[in-house]
Amino acid sequence: MMKLLITARDPATAVSFERLVPELYANGRFHLKVLCQEPAYRLLEPFVPHDELQIIPPGDCDAVLQSAILRETFDTFQPDAVLTGISGPDTGLDEAVLHYAAEQHIHSYALQSFWGGVNQASGALPNTAFVIDDEAARLTHERYPQIENIPIGSIKHAGYRFYNPLAARQQKRPGLADSAPGTVLVGFFGQPILDIPGYFETLEGLVRQLSKWPRPFKLLYRPHPKESRHQRDKTFALFQDALGDRAMMNPMRGIKDSLVVCDLVLSAFSSSGFDNLYLNEIAREPFNVSVYLWFEPALIEWWRGYNQLAELPLVTEELLLSVDTEERLLAVLEQGLLEETRHALWERAKRHLPCPQASTELLISKLLTDFDGVQPEGKQGHG
Repeated sequence: MMKLLITARDPATAVSFERLVPELYANGRFHLKVLCQEPAYRLLEPFVPHDELQIIPPGDCDAVLQSAILRETFDTFQPDAVLTGISGPDTGLDEAVLHYAAEQHIHSYALQSFWGGVNQASGALPNTAFVIDDEAARLTHERYPQIENIPIGSIKHAGYRFYNPLAARQQKRPGLADSAPGTVLVGFFGQPILDIPGYFETLEGLVRQLSKWPRPFKLLYRPHPKESRHQRDKTFALFQDALGDRAMMNPMRGIKDSLVVCDLVLSAFSSSGFDNLYLNEIAREPFNVSVYLWFEPALIEWWRGYNQLAELPLVTEELLLSVDTEERLLAVLEQGLLEETRHALWERAKRHLPCPQASTELLISKLLTDFDGVQPEGKQGHG
């Protein structure tokens, strides 16, 4: 039996592990211990036996490293390997476990959710990264040649094949868009970066332009699970002050339902836009468009420094729309409402999105191959 310590703190990681953990149990060769910080804990709680799941109090990497819980977990469980998320932009449990595993000479794996993304804030790097596709592997190897990286597809989106976006849209939209004929539902998906220069200015630019839009619309705000109460209140107050009753909280509970009810999915650069691409790709016809608000120089500079990329991969691959100046925002939204735009992006997504189907099988195979000390031909990753 391979003793595998799994950690998560961001929701994107937790959603991926919702798919992975049941398959690890079903495989029969793994003994698991799962450590989580919120918001990942409440997402994974239904999937892990109570005695194998433990919540870690809020805290950054240094605080977690100094806690007795982490040392006791390693001492009592004695893992053969650790598998973490790659979270950010701050630090916490995942980075602490990578540090501690390196000190104890325990092999570390991490699940990457964005092209080339590795959180360097604490200086902790995994030995092996599971990445989305060949482009993510290329970028990761270019930036971190010491990391072995394995393209496996997108675990997070593997379960989307069991969801019917068009049926959910038909069921959930009534009552949201019926205030006036042709009402456009504009979804804004928040991120926990209100203190990052340029983010709040991006929101201010958004509402300045929406205030001028002659179309009937509603702005549906869905906060990120890691946004604090203060961040949520400040953001929603901005929307309400500028737009009045045209701004409302997105009433849907799940992220997929929150996305499919929208005609336009807006964010600064949230992975919700990526999720929305998959929902359109699996539908028999496209139903909305993702738009990144990419016009505030300070936010763009911060993002480029954090991710060490010049441009957003989803923009350069032309899988969604991007607003490059505030003055063009309404023109881009109008473009996103065109049927030909939706179809062009939908067809491109079908050609270019990474296939999620084999993701968990590839990851489990790699874990067991390393554990058994055998590396079959043709399975070497970059690095």
